[in-house]
Parts: sequence; C-alpha cells; structure tokens
Amino acid sequence: MIKWGLKKRNDQCYIVSSYCNNGVTMATNPFHLLTPKEAEEKFGKKYFYRQRIYRLAKGGKIMDFKFRGQTCFLDKHILQAFLKDLELRIQSKFPEIDVGSLRVFYDTTKGKRIVVDGLFGKGISVNTDEETEEDLLNKIESVVEWIASDSVAGEEQGHVAEERELVVRDKDKDEYGLVEVLPEEITWVRIDTGLVEGIEVKSFILFSLPSMAQFLGIRTDQFIEWVSKTTFAQFVLSAHPRQLYDTEISVSWKKGIIKGHVPLIPFELIPEIIVAFRQSGRGIKYPEKAQLLYEIAKSTLEAVGLAISGDKDKAAEELARVGKGLGLTEAEQIIAIFKQYATREYQVQTTKEFQSKVKRLRLDYALTIGNLTLGITGKYPGHWKWLGERKRLPKKVTSSSREVMRKLSPGDGVGMTFGERHFIKDPVLPEAIETGKKGKEFYERLRKVGLLEG
Repeated sequence: MIKWGLKKRNDQCYIVSSYCNNGVTMATNPFHLLTPKEAEEKFGKKYFYRQRIYRLAKGGKIMDFKFRGQTCFLDKHILQAFLKDLELRIQSKFPEIDVGSLRVFYDTTKGKRIVVDGLFGKGISVNTDEETEEDLLNKIESVVEWIASDSVAGEEQGHVAEERELVVRDKDKDEYGLVEVLPEEITWVRIDTGLVEGIEVKSFILFSLPSMAQFLGIRTDQFIEWVSKTTFAQFVLSAHPRQLYDTEISVSWKKGIIKGHVPLIPFELIPEIIVAFRQSGRGIKYPEKAQLLYEIAKSTLEAVGLAISGDKDKAAEELARVGKGLGLTEAEQIIAIFKQYATREYQVQTTKEFQSKVKRLRLDYALTIGNLTLGITGKYPGHWKWLGERKRLPKKVTSSSREVMRKLSPGDGVGMTFGERHFIKDPVLPEAIETGKKGKEFYERLRKVGLLEG
C-alpha cells in the first residue's frame, strides 16, 4: 500500500511517498514541488508556460497541491501531462501517423528539448525555451507533407522484435549503478574481471545487443546478423539467459554469438557500433535515441579516461580534460583525489578549515553553509537532517547534515568538500558552488562505472 504526504522544510514544499512491506512502512525519497513559474524556468518557459499548466490542472490532468497560498505541482506530473497532451494532438491532427510507433520524450542532453522520435525514421525536436507546441506540430506537418510529396509516406519502418528483457543488476550497487546513466530499457551486466575468454573489457560492463536493438528500433535478428559480419563479432560474449537471471552464480561465458544465448559486448564499444551501423546505410527507427545513447556512452567513457581506441595517451588526455574543470592537472592522480575527497576524515578536516575561513571573514556561518549546501545539493542542511530521520538513521548521524550525506548520498558529500575547498582558497560563493556541483557530477560518473571501488 502506497501513501503520500505533504511536508514542509525551510519554506520549501516536498511530496513524500511511503510504502508498506510486511507491516513495516518505508519512506522513499521526497520529490520537490514546483510552482508554475518555477516549472517554466526548469523545463522551458515558451513551451511549458504557466497558463497552460493551470489549464491542465483545471482539466484534471495534473494534481495540484496548496502550500502557503501557492499552487504547486509535482515536476514529474507536469512532464507526463504535457507529453500525453502532445501525443493526443498528434493523433488528432495527423490520423495517418501511428502514434504508437513514436517515442515522445523530454531531453536535456542538448539544452531543453521536447523530442518526437521515429517519425518516418526521423527525429523532430523543439527548444522549449524558445519554441511552443504549435511550432513542433508545424515541423511535424512539414515532414508529413514532404513524405507525402515523395510518395513514401507508407514506407515500412521496420518491426521491433518482441523479446523478453533481461534485467541483471547488482542490488547493492543499484542506487549508484549504470541504471542512473542509461535508459531503463537497456540491459547490462557488471563483471569482476577485465578479461573474459580472451576478450578485454576495460569498462567491466557488458552490454546486451538485443536490448540495444530494441531501444534503437532495429529488428533484433537483423542487428545481431549485422554485428556477426563485422569486426565487432570478435568482441562478443554470450551467456545462457538462465545464468544471467541469477547473479549469485558464476556465469559460463562463451566467445562469439551462440544460438539460444544472449550476446553481449563491452560497453566501451557502443559509440563505435552506433557510428558504424549508421555508416552502413541501415535505418534506425529512433535516430534521436541513438544519438542520446551515443552521447551518454561516450561522455561516461571519457569521464573515466577510457579511450575508445584503447590508446593510453588518449585515455590520459580524456581524463585530464575531465579534471581540468576542477583544476586538477595530474591525470594519473584524479581517481586517487576523488577517493580522498570521499573519506570522512578528509571531509571533516576540510569542514573545519572552511569554518575557520568563514569566521576570519566575519561572515554568518549558518547563512553561508546553508547557501553552499542548497547550491550544490539542492537541499538545505535542515532537509538533509530530516531525510536522515525519515530513513531512521541513528541520532548521532541525523545531528549532522554532512553525516547524513555520507550515508545516503556520498556524491553530495564529495561535492560539498570540493565547494568548501574552493571557498577556502577563493571565498567567492557562486564559484565555490559551481566547483562543488562539478565535483559531485564527476565523482558520480566515476563511481557509476566502478572506478572508485576498493
């Protein structure tokens, strides 16, 4: 049974959900509510304008909440309502389009965008800060007219084979695993060795080819057949589905594409595979999703210094590029530095130095640390303590917001340490916040692919 409640912390409004399991009620993470004005700023003021949000709420399509005289909405509900409304408008205005074959989503990898993918093999998008839903519908209309004029509107777009997905995740690492980086449709497996059946796996991650095909809108059998005829085939490892379901047993890997087995490939090869498949002239039903997957995979690999070509010098350059934003110039020391910033001892020492710096500057410590914490983590110190209480952490932990971070969100703790360290050297709060946010981001990217383990 799921329950919902409204909570107040530091003049901000949060929704907290809880579920009952065997008589024990467990609280999940709270969701921040937005006013229509805040929603405009977050999602794009031209597309997500407040008057329309109010209209959708009045029509019962978005649940609203009252907080100190203001009407608030859950951000997830706003996105769902706008996307569903767009699908209905496309279906009404363009009956010749099979809406079920489209993928409509909100994307932030290239600014703020609403994307309609799979439109006759094309991807259409609008910048939500500068364009409206009408602009998007006009773009769709132009594509439909162009397709019709070329007499190819009825061209077959391919059939996505129905195949049961294998979801193999390490439960202990799920909160910080690749599930937060990759789309939910993607199936992946973490291994504990960098060499399997003579195949090097630099990322320690194997990627399911069937799930990749389904995500991109390619027939699974055709995609695997294409892989089998390329040089990528020599890097394929296969395992029986039953073995992949149980992560407690040792998987018997077989090299190559084996009938009746699930073929997987090293994660670091994904960008190359996408590029090669595009260059082969074969169609991808969802080109925007292909680009999204390419950018996610490439940026993640660059973050940990994994050069796609396998060249060590290039790897060092990529790692140095990531560290440059934090003022780290020695590439080979970056991982060690992040590990150091994650230790309680170093964080406590940095906080003491930060307190001394604030005192010497005669600043209000509560105000300074409050603004720094909010800027980097998105929550005030008091809210972190409240989260600790909701998670029923010991009182010695909930008495300190930083102790709660170390338990619930290590990335935020690392980000705070980067921010404090910056402020100690150069007491400019906005710049310290930016450094802290970068530190948090890069720490989480390194951790997600296992580079900070051990």
